[in-house]
Amino acid sequence: MTTTEKQYYEQNNVKKAKYTVSEHNGIDTHKDGSPFFGIAIFSNKKKKNKYVKELIKQGYTYKN
Repeated sequence: MTTTEKQYYEQNNVKKAKYTVSEHNGIDTHKDGSPFFGIAIFSNKKKKNKYVKELIKQGYTYKN
């Protein structure tokens, strides 16, 4: 799967992390060509929501 679309998705309560947001900038890939998703970890919902708003401003879309 190769894509040039900026995408993100959220996961809550992963181990000790309260909120996580993973994002793919449409460019970075692993050696096998699969998309590389970076991760941001938050313990505060307001900070997580602010981060997601910034991603949306940058053209990211939510990945189901």
